[in-house]
Amino acid sequence: MSLRAGSGEVVLTVSDNGAGIAAPGRRSGLRNLDERACGVGGSFTVESPQEGGSRLVRRAPLPGGG
Repeated sequence: MSLRAGSGEVVLTVSDNGAGIAAPGRRSGLRNLDERACGVGGSFTVESPQEGGSRLVRRAPLPGGG
């Protein structure tokens, strides 16, 4: 896990080395994270690194731009 702030935004990255997130199936929790991020002008992505596992990245603007 990493948390960094700079360039007008804060970025939270959570990674694991597990099996990853299966494509089909229920995603209400991930959808909720995405909606909350977009609601404050940020973003949320789910990535599947080539080496395996999952990476969730949440970005949000900092008040005042930095």
